[in-house]
Amino acid sequence: MAEYWKKCGKEIDMGNKIRISKSFFLLLAFGILLCGVCIGRADMTVKAKEQTFLIDAEMLPSDQSAYGIQLKVENQGQDWEGTVRLRMISDYGGSNDCAYDTALSLPQGSTKQFVVRVPKDSIDRTDAVVRVTLLDKNAGEVARKEFGRLLQEEADALTLGILSDEYLSLTYLDMGGSEFYYDGKTYPIRLMELNQDKLEGSLDTLNFLVIDSYNTSVLSDKALENIKQWRDNGGVLIVGTGSCAEEVLSGLDDLEIRCTKVYEPGEGTYDSSDYVDVSQLSMAELTDMSGRYEEGYGILILMCSWGDGAVGILPYSLAEAAQLNAIGGYGQQKSFVESLLQQVSSHHRSSQYDYNGTFVFTSICNFLGNGSNRLRFGGLKVIVILYVIFVGPILYLILRFAKKRDFYWIAVPVTTLVGIFLVYWAGRGVEVVNTNVYSVTIENLSGGEKAQSYLHCYDAGHKEWELRLAEGYEYVGPLEDSYYRSSDENYFYHIRKEGDRLFFGIRPSTGFEDSCFQAGIAKEPENGSIYSELQDNGRLGVSGTVTNETGRDFKYFAVVMGGEVFVYKYLPAGADIKLEAAEMVYNNDGGYYDGIWGYCFSFLPEVQSGEMAEDVDILTALGIGISFVYPRADTTRTVIVGVTEDWDKVVDDNCSEVSYGCLYAIQ
Repeated sequence: MAEYWKKCGKEIDMGNKIRISKSFFLLLAFGILLCGVCIGRADMTVKAKEQTFLIDAEMLPSDQSAYGIQLKVENQGQDWEGTVRLRMISDYGGSNDCAYDTALSLPQGSTKQFVVRVPKDSIDRTDAVVRVTLLDKNAGEVARKEFGRLLQEEADALTLGILSDEYLSLTYLDMGGSEFYYDGKTYPIRLMELNQDKLEGSLDTLNFLVIDSYNTSVLSDKALENIKQWRDNGGVLIVGTGSCAEEVLSGLDDLEIRCTKVYEPGEGTYDSSDYVDVSQLSMAELTDMSGRYEEGYGILILMCSWGDGAVGILPYSLAEAAQLNAIGGYGQQKSFVESLLQQVSSHHRSSQYDYNGTFVFTSICNFLGNGSNRLRFGGLKVIVILYVIFVGPILYLILRFAKKRDFYWIAVPVTTLVGIFLVYWAGRGVEVVNTNVYSVTIENLSGGEKAQSYLHCYDAGHKEWELRLAEGYEYVGPLEDSYYRSSDENYFYHIRKEGDRLFFGIRPSTGFEDSCFQAGIAKEPENGSIYSELQDNGRLGVSGTVTNETGRDFKYFAVVMGGEVFVYKYLPAGADIKLEAAEMVYNNDGGYYDGIWGYCFSFLPEVQSGEMAEDVDILTALGIGISFVYPRADTTRTVIVGVTEDWDKVVDDNCSEVSYGCLYAIQ
């Protein structure tokens, strides 16, 4: 009996152990599940904290010089204080070099709205992504949002009109928002759908006109004449033919192109195209009746100049090429359109000045600060070299000749002290304590434009520096830069707004690294004006009178007439001068270069190395004024630009600033 109960006890004990084990595992599984839920909830909480900010951006109507980007930030979490950073991130580089920071305080549940103004000359491409990042006081990122192609809503664009019954098949001609390089700058392309009624009132707004899959014989004589005049005045006309060649060319007899036959897909023998599978398309056999057309490269096309404009005629239809997928996907379509527009517009002779304004302007700005007060290390180098040579064997030989070799151990430190003194004495002229700034402010005496200031700056060190602009400045940014220094996470230029004041600066990689900036100020222009009664005498120059009715003396002034540039010396305030009696320092005959090109690449280097070297900075300031106005006035207008010294300071900070002012009038 005892053995039975003993056996039962063991079984009961085993049962308890099994039940305890099961309970333990159940509790363990429940605990793991609970931890997982908690971890998940914690993860959700972290993510929720990361999403406590709502960010929005939209473009405001822009003025001639700057974009206005309105940012709205809503804080759905705890009180926050930090920086809102705006940057342009481009696949092509360049635009990524500048960070625009705004100091911001956001109490819990609050929303703040503000505007970041970016100079248009700071943006090389408007197809960049606008990235808005929120940074805490330790520069840690707490939120980010990106806006694709935001700037293109207000960007200057090339307008491409489409006259076609197949408009929807031709919308790829805008290259999907990518930009096209045209007359020294890149622009997005905006499409305009045209018909006979809309054509007449739209031509003046077009840069390009594409006619494809359209019977031009239905156009009125007036409409056809308007197309001719628009083309002759500088428009670029592109015609697609293919199966509809006869209908498309029926109203365009003046192009002197005849279609002799249309081949079915794969029937004719044509050279291959780099972009289009022409074997899929109906191809027109085109005959050049005038002998003025030339063939394209990589694209089957006939092209020529016509008046101030250009014409390109394709043996196939652009609409049909898209419908049959003969051009391929987005990347291939973009490359094709870019090459097409590039080749045809290369025959375009614009009635405007034919020069890369951005390149010339930036080149002249980089000259500023190279005057007589520029750093000169020549004498310093000579002293250092002589010291290195003298302190060694020469000093020993001198002491040996004087039989004073025992004094060598004393002579070396004495010579070293003398060398240090001479280096210090010679280096006083190149001592740089503060950041150096050279500024030029340009004002239009006719009004209607805000004054623009351009600054060329450098600092002796290679640490980040920043300066505060004077009151009244609304925006600042770097001039368009082609070096593309920065990676995705870094920046070179730094713009910061605190309250109503703007700061600008750079993060240099070496000492004396320089940079150019543009800033805009809201102020009334100078009182008075500049008047002239001039006559263009061709190669003999300009004759007549220029009157300075301002309160500023012009150390130099320039006359720009018919694209030619003439620079004269000294015109006092309130005085007039006959150009025949004035001292001319530069005329349009620049040898290899002429006009503003000659001023930049021939005249200024000549001044810098010649007898007028002390005036190179003020003549550079005048050049900035001339190149600023140059593309703004057509060849029928006369421009007078005067430059004056000791202008109002642009920077209100601890720096060394040399300031100039340029006043101009267009007549």
